[in-house]
Order: sequence, then structure tokens, then C-alpha cells
Amino acid sequence: MNAMIYLAQVSACTGIFYMFYYVLLRRLTFFTINRWYLLLTLLLSFIIPVLKIKLDEQPHYVEAVKQAVYVNTIYVIVQGQAINKPLPNAVIPHTVNWINLLRLLYFTITTGLFVHLLIIVTVFFKRLKGKAGTKIGNVHILNAHKTQGNGSFLNYIFLNEDNLTHDELQQIIAHEMLHVKLYHSVDRIIVKIVHIILWFNPFVYLYGRAITANHEFEVDKKVASKTDRQFYASLLLNLAVNKPAGLYNGFSNVPVTRRIHMLFNKPSTNMKKVVYLLAIPVVMISCLAFAGIKSKISSVVKRQQQKQEITYRQKVNAKQKTQRDSMDAYRKTDDFKNKMALLGQIWNKEINVEVKDILKNKTTGKTRGFLIAYDNREYEMSTFYGQEKQLNGQLNIGDNITLKVRGGSFSKDKGIDVTPAYVIKNGVKIFQLVEALPLPKYAFLYEANKVRFTSGQVTHIVKFDNGKWKSAVLETVNGYKFNLRFKQNAPAFADLEWGDHVTLRFVHEVKTGDKDYNVNDWVSISKDEKDYGFKNPDLFNKFYERG
Repeated sequence: MNAMIYLAQVSACTGIFYMFYYVLLRRLTFFTINRWYLLLTLLLSFIIPVLKIKLDEQPHYVEAVKQAVYVNTIYVIVQGQAINKPLPNAVIPHTVNWINLLRLLYFTITTGLFVHLLIIVTVFFKRLKGKAGTKIGNVHILNAHKTQGNGSFLNYIFLNEDNLTHDELQQIIAHEMLHVKLYHSVDRIIVKIVHIILWFNPFVYLYGRAITANHEFEVDKKVASKTDRQFYASLLLNLAVNKPAGLYNGFSNVPVTRRIHMLFNKPSTNMKKVVYLLAIPVVMISCLAFAGIKSKISSVVKRQQQKQEITYRQKVNAKQKTQRDSMDAYRKTDDFKNKMALLGQIWNKEINVEVKDILKNKTTGKTRGFLIAYDNREYEMSTFYGQEKQLNGQLNIGDNITLKVRGGSFSKDKGIDVTPAYVIKNGVKIFQLVEALPLPKYAFLYEANKVRFTSGQVTHIVKFDNGKWKSAVLETVNGYKFNLRFKQNAPAFADLEWGDHVTLRFVHEVKTGDKDYNVNDWVSISKDEKDYGFKNPDLFNKFYERG
């Protein structure tokens, strides 16, 4: 997941959860419940964007045989739910990459804030060494600096005894003891870390104030239940100081008027705890809104690309060009449009059909497919790549079967040929599209224009000082490695990262080992095998032209 998108989703979740707290919960006197609500929703805000919610319970079939276009056959090949055309991934050289600048700014500020926190904690513990004080159990009571004020952090309590009576000191100690026992400092550390990660998000600062306020309300309520409220309120007024909370549990960090108001406020009735149940649909809505949002964004971007697409086609010889022009002309005919409409009515759908005939290969005599009838129309269901072995002898003329149409093809002189995702006969699935084939033995394949292509995972990226790629390695699933070298004028590959799966097109490879190749002349690199993606400005136009 892109880090910037993830942080934006986390920030949106914190905003939703805080607004729920502000509108419905902040006036309730269930301070302990409010404390846990704030902490848990802060944690949930980081978890929800990485959740993957599966809403479709139907079986998922992985297409084992990738789409292929043969230049000597006039075919329209349809796979999945749309006709796949090359999508451009336009690269504008020598422009400012604002995304990278934002990332650099974010990580610079985050690192600075983290270092600052480490310095504060280090200085704090360094100053504690050799400082005299009193110990009660595992709690240390120390004299505070005059500018520090009364407060606590972890198991340390700091007292400023100036102008305080013995009774007032005892009240302050009791107050800070509760902060220690309730581990409020842990909450503050968590909030501080979240502040560092989401320093740009205003809601995390509101979260910090709300958690600090609930700490004080929670402790005030417990202390006031064992002492005179008027005396305790007077003590709050005498020591009223409004300072930033930070990591320190200051005795008077929260405005005294709010604390006194809560101190004398009528406790909320237990029936009002029902309000907390409303947090459940809020969490569910957040999950539906932000879990898997990356794929939604990607689809929106893809649709925008399709609106502005520039298509490319291979440069071919005269004979191949004649075939290609013939295919382009066929696309404009009514026959093409009618067959496309018929195929569109059934692709990716489960249909009930009747087997009308068994089709044989004239040369080998093997079953090459079946003639099937659906909605008073006949279609061919071909078998290929070993599928005939699964269906051999299982289908007879007159059988009624159910199949899900994965895709299909047709041409000028041929009817519609459908590709099944699975076939069901008498309630039993007798065939499904092959999900895994033996690993290919070849390193790469050739296009008609002699451009090689292969696909694999990008690793071992080395960059120039300007951030552009200097070299990288493409590792295929069957163990081949392509060591790539790039020139300074190569595209920036802004959205490609270590581990991405890409399709590589190249020429003039040099074999350096049993499964190793050096490639200096790359032609294109793309995340989608049907798209040319990033194009080599020196070579791409030698092998492809706009079509």
C-alpha cells in the first residue's frame, strides 16, 4: 500500500472517530470508558486501512493461460469483463516529482520529531540520577523545579511545595498516585508517538487533549469521592496553570473551569451507556469506506487513463500489415458488432447449455471442443492446453450442462468460441480452468517485430544521485535473472518499487550464465502486460507506432 494514501486513510478514520466522541461522548461522566474509546479508536484508525474485506463469496478462478494475439489470425480475443487495450503510462521527463517531495518532507519532519522525543526522554532520566526524594512502594516522590509545577510521569511524582499546606500536599500526592496506578503515562507515550506519525493531522492533537482531559476527570472523580469537594476545588483554583501536556501529567494541565464543572456535574445515568453501542456502526462504516480503498482509487485512475488513451501497435512487415488492416476493417462491420454484442451478453455469466455435437481435430482425431446451444444460438466451446484430458469422455451429445463463460473469441469467418471457467454436469464440477501450469522452461518469448518479452519481479534497484534508476534485476518465476542497465535519460519510474511485478520488453540481450542475461537495450517496462508503461525514448519508436 502507498504510504501517503495509507496515512490519509488513517487521518480520515481519526476524524470520524473523534467527531463521534465530540458530539455524543464528551459530556458523559463515564471517564474510564471514554479513555478506552479514545485509545482503541486511535489504534483502529491504523488497522482499518490495511483490512481486506471479501464481499464476494463466489469461487475465484485464476486464469492460467494469458491473452495472446497472433498476427497471422484475424481474431478478436476477449478475456474477463472488458476488451483489454493498451493503456499508456505517459512519462514526462525533467519534471518535479511532487509525490517524492511530499514523501521527503514527511519523513524529514517525522524523523526530526522522533529524535526530539528521544532527546526529551534521555534528558529526563539523566536529570533523575542522584536526585533525592521519598519512595512509596515503587513510586518515587521528588522535589520539582520551581518552573516545573506539580505532576507525574511513569512512577515519578514531582512536588513543588512552595506556599502549600500539609493537607494540600497530601491531596496532590493522592491525585498523582492515581495517575501512576492507572498507567496514564502509557497513554501519553502512545499519543505522543501518534503525534509524530500523524503530525500533519489536526485530529490527533484533539485526541491528545481529550485523553488528557479524561485522565484528569477520572482522577478528580476518584479523589473527590474520598475528600471534601469544596476543598479540592479550591486547591484546583489555587494551582490553576494551563500548560501544554506533552508527556508530563501536570496537576493543572486541563483548564480548571472544565474540571470543576465535571467535578460538580451530575453523574450520567447508566442507561446512557447505550450510546457507546453506536460506535459499532461507526467502525463498520469506516471499514467499508477505507478498507481496500487503494483498489478503488486505482480503478478511478485507470478509467481516467482510458479517457485519454493513446494506443500503440507493433511495426510489422507488408504481409502482416495487410492482415492487420483487414482486421481493423472487420472491426467496423455489422458482423463484428453483432458477435461482440452476443458475446457481451454471456461473458462472466453462468449459463445452462445443451451439447449439440463433439468437434474433432481433422488431423489428429482428438476432441478439440464441443458445439453447444444457448438461447437458440450455437457456440463452440474449445478445449486447449490439456483441457481435453479433463473433459474427454465426460460429455456426450444431448447432455445439459452448466458453464461459466470466462471469455471468448470470434473472427470474420468463424462463429463465437467461448472459454469456460468451469463446467458442471449433474451437479458435479467436472472441469475448471487450470489455475497452475508447470513452470515454463524458456526465459522469454518473441513478438512479431522481434522484441523479446518476459515478466517477473523487480529487485536490487540501484539509483543515480538524481534518484533515477541506474540498474535493477528482473527475476522471473522460473529462476531467470535479467540484469538491467539504464541511461541518465531514462524515465524516472516514479510508481515502480522493489518487489513490483512487471512486464519487460527488450532487445540485444547478452547471456552471461545458465539463467542470467544482461540487458542494456530495454524497450518498455509496465505493470500491466497489455500496456507498454514506461518507454525507452531511444528504442520504443523503432519498434512501435501509434495505431
